[in-house]
Amino acid sequence: MTVSSDVSAPLVVVIGATGVQGGSVIRNLIQSDKPYRLRGITRDVSKPAAQKLAQLGVEVVSANVVVGNESGVQEAFKGADIVFGVTNFWEHMDSSREVAEGKLMVDSAKAVGAKLFIFSGLPHVSKLSGGKFSHVAHFDSKAEIVEYARSQLPTVDVQAGYYMTNLTAPMLAPEKQQDGAYIWTMQWDATTPFPWIDMDADYGLFVRYAIESSEYNQGGGTIFSYAEHASHVHIASILEKVRGVSVKIATPGAATFLAGLEQAGLPPTALNIFGDLVYVTECGYWFGKELEEEQKKVRGGLAREPRTFEEFLRANPDFFAA
Repeated sequence: MTVSSDVSAPLVVVIGATGVQGGSVIRNLIQSDKPYRLRGITRDVSKPAAQKLAQLGVEVVSANVVVGNESGVQEAFKGADIVFGVTNFWEHMDSSREVAEGKLMVDSAKAVGAKLFIFSGLPHVSKLSGGKFSHVAHFDSKAEIVEYARSQLPTVDVQAGYYMTNLTAPMLAPEKQQDGAYIWTMQWDATTPFPWIDMDADYGLFVRYAIESSEYNQGGGTIFSYAEHASHVHIASILEKVRGVSVKIATPGAATFLAGLEQAGLPPTALNIFGDLVYVTECGYWFGKELEEEQKKVRGGLAREPRTFEEFLRANPDFFAA
């Protein structure tokens, strides 16, 4: 399918078009049998990723989604029927800024008359745990954006599962030892199931469903994006099977884990982000909501099956290569 230029086709504006999530949304909409006009928002239209989108027929527009540039964001959104929004918390690690920029997206979408706002949210861990777990700042801030969006215009919250690529992320990746084996240290119970997803390939599948499903495209509801539920023990076994590496898991407990972060000299901001990820052991990543009947219908309606972790490894032979 090619990107449509027909003005009768809905215009989907995608923030972060050259990033992992925005790029996945664009690729999956291009693969749809339905026509879309696509506009990708990025700060630098000259970089190769932006040029590649333009070659595919995507209208690539430069805009910096920051407070103070309201007029520029509205101009970039002009004519949008649907807006997909995502925030980059890791760029600044500031929850207040994340919420402010998310609200800017919402207000701009509303101002241009968009019929649907789709946001990449996460659960409000503090609220859902009754205040027991309050140090997962980047989850709570995204949830606050969704709450605001729903008060302003039809909104679907497409929450991202646990990235398969986290296996190479700082503080989350297994560490290679001198003997070639890996030690994977975590604060949660390693047998706790996590919802794993190949974000680059498959996150956009779920956003496409939100747009094309009559149950969601009028606004309302939450969609949980993942390929499979698997514990870190299982993921380690797949690494051993596919990559031939030895992965040993260490679970020193949350207190010891956090003490290690402090000893490593991480700032208080980092502890406010990672401090209560242990909530998953007690509550589940999405507090069990992803197992409800409604979500089974979503998964049954996807255009294709998302990749399992083993399929992801085989499709990306250079990832976590021994």
